Amino acid sequence: MFNKIVVKRALKRTWGLDNNPRLIANNPAVNQSSVISQMIYDIFGGEILKTRKKKGWHFYNRINGERVDFLKSEMRKSSESNSFEDLPCTPDETNIYFSQEDYSNFFTRFIRAFEEAVGLNKYRTDLSV
Repeated sequence: MFNKIVVKRALKRTWGLDNNPRLIANNPAVNQSSVISQMIYDIFGGEILKTRKKKGWHFYNRINGERVDFLKSEMRKSSESNSFEDLPCTPDETNIYFSQEDYSNFFTRFIRAFEEAVGLNKYRTDLSV
């Protein structure tokens, strides 16, 4: 089940823990949006979409018919809602902006943060993970 509030909370925690300069070095907005949209797609399904912005492509998702963009504030999201092109995007397109190792590390941190956000971490038996 997809709960936007829980996912947003887990993403904030994940980015707060991230100190990997490779994910944000060249073009932070594209690198972050590509990693997040790919991970959301891998976990929750739906579609990856993209739109052209001044600094390059911006990636986001559509889940259950709703556009989901975790890098836009709610106010900007409503004021810019007409500026989304909603162009279909493949995982191969997002993958060019990050390495598989960086993605795996981000994915693992997100899963841990998500487990904490929904209270599943208390059921973890292996405390070394």
